[in-house]
Amino acid sequence: MTQHVSMPTENHNIELGKLLEFINLCPFGLVKAQSNGQILLLNGVGSQLLIPVSMESDLDMSNILDIIEYFDPSFRHEIEHYPADFGRICSNRRLKVQFKGHAHIQYLSFTISRLNEEIFQYAFKDVSDIIENEVRMKEIAESTALQAGKLEMASGILHDIGNAVTAFGADVAKLSGDLDWRELTDLGKLIQLFETRKSQLDEAMGAGKGEALLKFISALRESLTHRQADYQDITQQMADTTSHVQDILNIQRHYVKGKTRGVRAPIELRHVIDDALAMQERGIEKRGIFISKNLPIDLPPIKGDKTKLIQVLVNIFKNAGETFDEVEEKGEKRLEINLTQDEASTQLVLTVKDNAIGFAPEQGETFFQKGITSKNMGSGFGLHNCRQIVETHQGSISMHSEGAGKGATVIMTLPYELEEMPSTVEWKS
Repeated sequence: MTQHVSMPTENHNIELGKLLEFINLCPFGLVKAQSNGQILLLNGVGSQLLIPVSMESDLDMSNILDIIEYFDPSFRHEIEHYPADFGRICSNRRLKVQFKGHAHIQYLSFTISRLNEEIFQYAFKDVSDIIENEVRMKEIAESTALQAGKLEMASGILHDIGNAVTAFGADVAKLSGDLDWRELTDLGKLIQLFETRKSQLDEAMGAGKGEALLKFISALRESLTHRQADYQDITQQMADTTSHVQDILNIQRHYVKGKTRGVRAPIELRHVIDDALAMQERGIEKRGIFISKNLPIDLPPIKGDKTKLIQVLVNIFKNAGETFDEVEEKGEKRLEINLTQDEASTQLVLTVKDNAIGFAPEQGETFFQKGITSKNMGSGFGLHNCRQIVETHQGSISMHSEGAGKGATVIMTLPYELEEMPSTVEWKS
């Protein structure tokens, strides 16, 4: 009997070449190795990934287990002591590669299978970007959870303060209702009676005594009248202050919860500035910052969302205050706040200028970019959010400095509405 041996055909060689090309161009590393780690086959991507790793470990690329052991000895032990003759040893097992003298860390994810007693297959890829994103997302989640806890605590504190202010307001209202003193009415009646019986009083008490008594009671009534007026002024001031505190608390509640109605109404910007300063008063006083304000009372109102603008101004004043924490030289700490009217552009212009640390002139625009942050200038997200709010009000905000140690200036513009002229004019003859 004649035994026929099939010879490789040309088509077979072509298909084999295509298969090898496919393996070599596979988007992840592939290694075929013996049980002792000796590499039999290595594709192109695998070579690219292992070259820097082998150079870092000072090992050649002939044995993959030696390279793995250099960075994680337990990983090699897991591979070598896999009990079955075939099967999946691990899936997406990460190997951390720390390069000497560099902050860069590379992570390789390995999926390893035992094909038979002697042959192992290693598939791996670079997952450094994935790990970096996971770390970043974890940090964001932890920061969000911490912030949520702080906001919940702040919300509870504001609720308790609000209850106390409400009770205080009720007492003030009750006090205001009790200022119609009956004693003044009674004294008035007594004065009228004495005036009609003055002669009888002189007969009973002696000459001139009735007139003296009448003057004394009149002076007493006048004194009580002045005191009543003073009390009325004081209680009215207390009522106004209580109402103002309640407004601030309401704004703070919206600010803490991040919930606003988005209602835009005519508002006086100087009042918004004062409210924002009141919220930052403790931090400003603690740092010993002297504030100079120029907020004219005759400026036109703007149309905007008061709560959103409060958020912007609180952020600006908070950042301005924190910049003084980096000042090493002792001297007067100044914060100048000026509000002016630009009639040509129908805008109100707010400038907030400090004499703190300042920054390089080219850095001003970067502070408003999302995700860009600086310890000296506060939260990058906050300033980015500020710009979005201001721009939705058809305004602008920018930050400028002449250099380190020369302070910084924030300029914010917001449009105001011109008073409409009456559509008709009534002529009177």
